[in-house]
Amino acid sequence: MVLTTLPLWLTTLPSWQAGILVVGLPVFLAMVGPFVVRLLVSVEKLRANNEVAGFKFASIGVLYAVLLGFAVIVVWQKFSDAENAVAQEAGAATRIYHLTDGIGGQSGPALHQGLTTYLKTAIAEDWSAMELGTGSDIATRALAQVYAIILKYSPAIDATRRC
Repeated sequence: MVLTTLPLWLTTLPSWQAGILVVGLPVFLAMVGPFVVRLLVSVEKLRANNEVAGFKFASIGVLYAVLLGFAVIVVWQKFSDAENAVAQEAGAATRIYHLTDGIGGQSGPALHQGLTTYLKTAIAEDWSAMELGTGSDIATRALAQVYAIILKYSPAIDATRRC
């Protein structure tokens, strides 16, 4: 239970607090650890185990570096995927927004306004909700209204214009 709630709790902290907790605390413990060991363990015992400890630390260091590399790659890929999704949605919204100029009657301005409302809602509501791992019902309803306007549109056929 603690493991499933810890990541959500950690993501709700301000960046500076999360940085201190994730980076500062382990660095502090790594710096204080040798002093505590020197106080509790004699130099003779440390000298006898020096070669084995060096090998263990080197192995752990390599393992940590590999795992850290994989973590960085995964995070970078997730960031890249999110960036691509935002670019695709922005491109689609731009295309629809420019195409509404060619729609006559009430549908064109209604679609223009509906798309503007959706984009403002997505930026104001949906992005902050996604930051917390949820979605925004308001943005979903705004997009559904845009979709409904598009489905209601019926182009008038101009009999004088032929291809």
